Amino acid sequence: MHSVILSDPTFSVLDTAAQRLADYQTVLASLGKVSVVNSISAVERISTHFDVLLVLTDTLEGQIDGFIQRCLLNQPTAIIVNVNQWQPQQLEGLLACGRLTFVPDIMVASRLLSLVDLARARLNAANKSIAEFKKLADEIKGLKLLNQAKLIVMQQGFDEAKAHQIIQQQAMQKGVSVAQMSAQIIAVMTSGQAEKNAGISVMPESSAPHYGATALNMNVASRNVSNS
Repeated sequence: MHSVILSDPTFSVLDTAAQRLADYQTVLASLGKVSVVNSISAVERISTHFDVLLVLTDTLEGQIDGFIQRCLLNQPTAIIVNVNQWQPQQLEGLLACGRLTFVPDIMVASRLLSLVDLARARLNAANKSIAEFKKLADEIKGLKLLNQAKLIVMQQGFDEAKAHQIIQQQAMQKGVSVAQMSAQIIAVMTSGQAEKNAGISVMPESSAPHYGATALNMNVASRNVSNS
């Protein structure tokens, strides 16, 4: 495991800074490689992935706050922040994502291994929640696309159940998801490139959406559904 310790200038001037830094480095060394740096730019120059970032700062200032925010967005890293002074609004913003472990005042070195475990557990839990939220958002988007596509198909004289069947069968035939098929139907009807055939738009092969779909012929689709 690779750990990075950022000892910023406001921490480095503290009377206990040198001893505390040495103690933290010793603890993290028991887990693997440790890099100690004293500037944000030095952390950002580290080209390899690191697993744990320990930020040591006396005052949570704007520059260090912005750096932590960037790390939370871009690094799949467990982050521990040890700070003595901060503004409530800053702390609320950092803690909102659930991926940061905050330690106020003096951090006892003997607690550091437990804090690393906590930080990694929080990171994993937050990432899992983010993935679940994304999945839910994709499902909601898919349902919206399906409902919009069904309305388009229903305008050709089909009821809702039949429209749903048609879209499902077209998706299976083309090897795409129902949401992707729905998006294609919507694209055909809104692109202005479709031609009308028996009351339904038919798209030429050359103008098919990037999923590779050809024209959606509702008359043929409905007969196939009826025969299935």
